[in-house]
Amino acid sequence: MFNITENDYSIVEKEDSVFQGVKLKTGTWKDVIVVYGQVGVKESPELDIATLTFNYTVQDPADFNIDELNEDESFKNYLGAVLQYIITDSLENGGHIGESTTDSHTESSS
Repeated sequence: MFNITENDYSIVEKEDSVFQGVKLKTGTWKDVIVVYGQVGVKESPELDIATLTFNYTVQDPADFNIDELNEDESFKNYLGAVLQYIITDSLENGGHIGESTTDSHTESSS
C-alpha cells in the first residue's frame, strides 16, 4: 500500500519531552510529528495473518488539525506502514531504533 523508505521519516527529539518523535518528511502529512506508544501484534492463526497494533500521539500537527488527523484512516494506515518499516529496518540491521537518524527538534506544539 505505501512504499516507505528511510527518506520518508526521521527520528526527532523535542526539548520538553522524554520521548523521541517520528517526523514525516514526505507525502501528504509532511512535517507532522508523532510519538508512538504501546506497540503489539495480534495474531490470527485461523487466517494465518498478524496485525500490527499501536497507539500514537500527535506531538506536532504541522498545518493539520489534530482531530482530523486522528479520525483519518489513511493517516493511521500510513503511520502503521512507517512503524512497520522502522521495526523491520531495525531488526534487519541489528541497530536500535533512531540510532543514526536522530534530528534535533525544538519547535513548540500547537
